[in-house]
Amino acid sequence: MTGAGRVALWVVLGASLLANAVALGLVLRMGALRDLAGGLGSGNGGAIGEGIGGGGGWSDLPAETRSAFRAELVANRTDLGALLLDLRQARTAMFAAAAARPFDRTAVAAAQDRVRAASAALQVRTQALMLEAFEKAAEAAP
Repeated sequence: MTGAGRVALWVVLGASLLANAVALGLVLRMGALRDLAGGLGSGNGGAIGEGIGGGGGWSDLPAETRSAFRAELVANRTDLGALLLDLRQARTAMFAAAAARPFDRTAVAAAQDRVRAASAALQVRTQALMLEAFEKAAEAAP
């Protein structure tokens, strides 16, 4: 591998790690991985989303709202798991494309597009569940 090829590989890996850290960090902060494993309810009620955006937010929501969101995550853990798997597979394919020789910029760019799409799909689904939870909590409020 040439020096330029190594640099390109490290840039691709770094960008991928950053993009996935953002997406998966959101999921981790919301406790979705714990939910997917079936361990929901073992932590404190404020654990979901603490630290998103640097403070405030989740801890300011009523416990009922946080609980409604956890319930949405649990109810949809199969869908969320499939989206996480798709993201993992997209990342694997991207790394494989980046390591392939001869280097194919178009293939790597297409693989990066798939990672972005998978990451966006996970975020869109999670936010839709969040919206459902907020709506249910608001309807149940006195």
